[in-house]
Amino acid sequence: MSVRKLFLGCIKTPVKRFSAIVAAAGLAFSAHYILSEPVPVDLSKSPFALTGRMLQEWEEGDLIVFVRHLERCSRVDVACLEDEANGITERSTVTGLDMREHFATLGLHKTDMYSSPLTRTAQTSALLFAEPVTHQDFLYQCEDDFVQNAVAKKTPGRNLVLVTHSSCLDEVNEHLALAEVDYNYGVAVFLNVESPARQQVLGFIDSDDWAKILRPQS
Repeated sequence: MSVRKLFLGCIKTPVKRFSAIVAAAGLAFSAHYILSEPVPVDLSKSPFALTGRMLQEWEEGDLIVFVRHLERCSRVDVACLEDEANGITERSTVTGLDMREHFATLGLHKTDMYSSPLTRTAQTSALLFAEPVTHQDFLYQCEDDFVQNAVAKKTPGRNLVLVTHSSCLDEVNEHLALAEVDYNYGVAVFLNVESPARQQVLGFIDSDDWAKILRPQS
C-alpha cells in the first residue's frame, strides 16, 4: 500500500466513525420526539375548533370533567376556610364562586356531580355547585382503575363532574398515555367519552381562564 493511500485511510476511518455517531444521535433525537407522550392541551390557548368541540361535546352530554380541589390550606400560611386546616384557603373562595358562575353558564341541567369526601374537595364542591354533591371514595383513593370507575359512573347523554385530587389526575394521564402535568389548583380536565372503552382528553382549563373559553376568539 502506498503512503498516500495509508494516509487517506487513516483520515477516512475517524470521519466515518464520527458520521456514524452523528447519525445515531440524530436517530435517537428523532425517536425521542416520536415516542414522547403527548401533552394535554391548554384550552385557553388552543385553536377555536378544539375549544368549540369541547363546548359541543358538553352540549351533547359526552364529557367527564375532573376538577382538582382549590388551594390547599395546609401548604400555605394563610387563613383556612372555616378554620379547617385540612381544607382549602379562605382566599380561594372567590375563585370557587367564579367557577360556579362558569359552570352555570355551561349549563348543569344534564350534569351529575360527585366529590371526594375529604375536607378540601368537599369545600370545593360546595363552592362550585349550589346543590349538595354526593361523595365517592374512589375520588380520593386514586387507584389504577380510577378512569374505569369514573366512566362507570357516567350516564349516557349526561355530563359528569368529579371533584378530586392531583394524584387522581395523574392516573388519568397515565391511563391515556399522556405526559405528566403539574396541574394547578382548581384546574378542570375535560375527558370525551366516546364509548366505555374509548376516551380522549380534549384539554384542560385553569381556574382563571374560563372567560377565555366561554368567549373564544377565532
